[in-house]
Amino acid sequence: MIGIATLVLKATLVIAAAFAVAAVARRGRASLRHAVFAALFVTLLLLPVAPRFVTATTVSIPAALADTVAAPQTPPPALPVPAAEPAAPDLPRSAFSLFHAARNLYLVGVVFLLASLAAGVWRLRRWGNDAEVWPEGTRIAADVACESAIRRAVLVVISSEVAVPLTFGFRRQTIVMPALAREWSMDAVRRAIRHELEHVRRDDWTMQLVARIACALYWPHPMIWLAFRRFCLEAERACDDAVVNASDASTYAEQLVTLARTLGPRTGVPALAMASPSRLSERVHAILDPAQPRGPQSRAAMLLTVSIMVAVVVTFGSVRLVAAAAEPSESTRGDAIEDGVREGVAGAMEEDGMYRDAVIEAARKGDIDALDFFAGQGIDLDAAIIGDGTPLLIASRAGRKEAVRWLLDRGVDPNVPSPGDGNALIAAAGAGQTDVMRILLDRGARIEDVVPGDENALITAAGQGSDQAVKLLIARGANVNVRVWADDREWRTPLNMARRNGHGDIVRILRNAGASE
Repeated sequence: MIGIATLVLKATLVIAAAFAVAAVARRGRASLRHAVFAALFVTLLLLPVAPRFVTATTVSIPAALADTVAAPQTPPPALPVPAAEPAAPDLPRSAFSLFHAARNLYLVGVVFLLASLAAGVWRLRRWGNDAEVWPEGTRIAADVACESAIRRAVLVVISSEVAVPLTFGFRRQTIVMPALAREWSMDAVRRAIRHELEHVRRDDWTMQLVARIACALYWPHPMIWLAFRRFCLEAERACDDAVVNASDASTYAEQLVTLARTLGPRTGVPALAMASPSRLSERVHAILDPAQPRGPQSRAAMLLTVSIMVAVVVTFGSVRLVAAAAEPSESTRGDAIEDGVREGVAGAMEEDGMYRDAVIEAARKGDIDALDFFAGQGIDLDAAIIGDGTPLLIASRAGRKEAVRWLLDRGVDPNVPSPGDGNALIAAAGAGQTDVMRILLDRGARIEDVVPGDENALITAAGQGSDQAVKLLIARGANVNVRVWADDREWRTPLNMARRNGHGDIVRILRNAGASE
C-alpha cells in the first residue's frame, strides 16, 4: 500500500542521512557518531506514529507507481450475527495474494526477532541471578566510577557463562566478568571495568534494546542492519577511547586481541561484549591512532543531535504520498473546457494532483467557498481520493459540520465507500465526531454499512475508544453484536475490539446494551 511505501521511503532517507552525518564526523569522536546512530533508531521508532502529531504534507506520485505498491482489495464478508454460529467463510485463492504472503512473512520475522530479544534478556537476567558477586571487582568499579564522574549504581559479578566482560541492567547496571578475570592483573581488571562503565555512563544497554526493537520492525530493510552494526562498533570505540585516555593504548589493544581469541560460539544475548572478532582490526587501528579525538560528547553536541532528530521526525513524519495520475496536456484540458463537456472537465481536474490536494485541504478545513469553486469547475465531490477518502469523509473526520451540511445539500451520497478509509460515518465515529454523526444519520447514512478493510461505524468507534460515539450509535439502533470478517483472518466485533484495545468503559457500555461474546 502507499502508506507502506511512504514509511519505507522515509526510513531509507533517515538512515542515509545518519550515514552521511557519520561520514562528515569520521575524524571526530566515536561518542558523537554513536549518538547519531542512537538518535537514528529512536527516530525510526517514531516515524510510524509521527503523522498523528504533526500536520500532514501530501506529495503526489504517479498513479502507475502507486499501483505497484497498492495492496489488492479482497472484499471480506460482513454480516450481523445470525442466530446460529457461522463458520468462517471459504476464502478464494486470490485472497492469498503476493501482498498477503509478504505481509505474513514480515509479521513472522517481527515476532521471531522480538521473541529472540525477549529470550536474550531473560538469559542475561538468569546469568546475573546465578552469578557470584565479586566484592573486589565492585570496589574497583566504585573507584573507577568516582574517577570518571559516573554516578550510577553498579554491581560486578563473576560468571562462567561469559568469556568476555559485558554489561546489562536498567536502574542498577550489572557488569558480568568471566571467571578468568580473577587471574588478571589489577590493571587489566581496571581497564575492563572502565570500558564497561562507559557503557553505563551512556546507558548503552537501554539503547541496545531500542535499536534491536527498531531492527525487528524494519528487518526487511537491508540498511537497518548496516546501521545496527555501525551503532555497535561506535559504542565499543567510544568505550575504547575512555580506556585509552587513562592507560597505555598498546597494552589495551593487546588485551582486546587476547580476549577475542577466547570467544566461543555466539550467545545471542542483547549486550555489547567488550571484545569480538567482528571489526576488531578497525578498533585496534583507532586505539593505536594518536591523532584520534577521544572522550564523551559535549552537552552542546548532544543537544544538537537531539534537535536534529526532532527536526527529522517532524520533516519526514509529516510527509504522506498520494496517488496522482499523469498530468494531462494543456491542449486536452483546453479542448475539454472549451467544449463544455462536464465529464471532460472533471477528468482533467481529477488527474491534476494540485487540484486533488486542494480539494483535500478544503474539505479538511471546511472551506465551503473553495469546495463550491471546485464543484463549479466540474470536480466530482462524490469521488474517493486514493489514500484520503471522499471530501465528505474528510470533512466528517475533521468535524466540519457546516461543510458536511453543505456537501449533503448538494446531493453528495453519505454512504459512498472509500476502501482503506471507510465512509463518512465510519470516519466520524472513529474520530469521535458525534455532532457530525448525528447530521449524517439524519441525512441517510446507513448505520450498519461495512467498507472492506474498515469494519463498520460501531466496531470502529469501539476500537478507537470513542465512548460518546458508541452511545450514540447504540441509541440509534446499531447492532451491538455485529461481526465483520477482517484482514482475511478473524471475526471482529465491537466487544472484542474494545477489549483488545483496553477500553474497559466501552466494554461495560456494550455489555449493558446486550453485547455477547
